[in-house]
Amino acid sequence: MHPSVQLGKEVRAALHIRSRIATEDLYALIGRPLQVKMPRFIVKPAGVAFFHVVDGRTGKTRGFRRDHNDACALARKLESQE
Repeated sequence: MHPSVQLGKEVRAALHIRSRIATEDLYALIGRPLQVKMPRFIVKPAGVAFFHVVDGRTGKTRGFRRDHNDACALARKLESQE
């Protein structure tokens, strides 16, 4: 990787960290809890006995299961891989 590209990535990463810290400080000052990060993969019913695991960013179905608990397990597995 070109040194200037690497430097740009490092600067953006540092700015992202600083913006997170500033946001946390602001929420602490005004006495509000931090916003909760929404899960990326959502389990939705699809028909009588199927559940789709949908990617929240793209809206595409990433998998499906017949049992709701199995679909939730798949969503947690996909969430941990991303």
